[in-house]
Amino acid sequence: MTRQMIEGESVLVTGAGGTIGSELCRQIARLGPRQLILADNGEFNLYSIERELTEDGFGEVLVPQLVDVCQRDHVMGLFKASKPSVVLHAAALKHVPIVEMNPCAAALVNVLGAKNVFDAATEFGARTVVFISTDKAVNPSSFMGATKRLAELYAQALDVAQTDTRFVTVRFGNVLGSTGSVAPLFIRQIKNGGPVTVTHPDVQRYFMTTQEAAKLVLKAASLESENGVLSNDGRIFVLDMGDPIKIVTLAERMIEAAGLRPYKDIDITFTKLRPGEKLFEEIFHSLEKLLETGTDGVLLASPTMIDLPLLVPRFSDVIRYARSGKADALLEAVHHLVPEFKADAAGVGAAEAANDAIKKAV
Repeated sequence: MTRQMIEGESVLVTGAGGTIGSELCRQIARLGPRQLILADNGEFNLYSIERELTEDGFGEVLVPQLVDVCQRDHVMGLFKASKPSVVLHAAALKHVPIVEMNPCAAALVNVLGAKNVFDAATEFGARTVVFISTDKAVNPSSFMGATKRLAELYAQALDVAQTDTRFVTVRFGNVLGSTGSVAPLFIRQIKNGGPVTVTHPDVQRYFMTTQEAAKLVLKAASLESENGVLSNDGRIFVLDMGDPIKIVTLAERMIEAAGLRPYKDIDITFTKLRPGEKLFEEIFHSLEKLLETGTDGVLLASPTMIDLPLLVPRFSDVIRYARSGKADALLEAVHHLVPEFKADAAGVGAAEAANDAIKKAV
């Protein structure tokens, strides 16, 4: 049971002030942890979730921590001091077009940051680590998706390589109401009289509410804790998100929900797919087989992975290029690890041009 995994334990959530991270914190707080460590690099987001949970009566168990997951010493210090037994790693850069323009920064957060958290969890004896991934990690067309796939690979390799810490990867699609979701954008556009902008008439996405996603993430993690057959194999849990929804259909429904008529009271206009975006998202790779877990809403993807001794030196290349700001070399290193990644030349070129302009200005 989920409560048995959390009750009386020290639980750490990274990205605690984000959309998914904060909802995980809300649900975890109600399950009776001994302490709930809220880790985030944003002061206001951290304050907001800490204040909300304190007002809800959970203040005594909260430990708010301003931590940048890219800073290895800070992460190690946090784990050494708090010794969490359950870790949920939700901290990440997720906005696809922004990440396309800033691949080096994204690699530092999404790859190095994940590595730091996973390494610290292993060193300081965490029992379970839950990595929050995305459907964009499957056959990624965006650099964001590729970085999340790299973090999946590292979690998988660690899970197979040692026995003391279980690594659970949970993959799902878009969350309604999140900071990167189209829903808040559509609401603003409808309020302003339109038009509502959709990138392409055929684009579609999987959607889930924040509450449902967080609940299933915790359920998947507790499955790993209870069922030894699912342990030590690097498998990935995939949340069943139902059927994908066309974004234009979502726009039409939201206009109608506001008491207006699509294309009459509020127009819908089509722009174009942005760098790194797909028409259709996928929730599992063609080489992965989906298996039943016996739990509604949670499926299991059979593993495709790289052994840890082969992965570590290539990971070091990715991190070195990201630190040095070499976007072209970084993308080449990512391709070696995620050959199915198809980079968007326009996004990469823009990132390189921006880097060159900054260097000339300094």
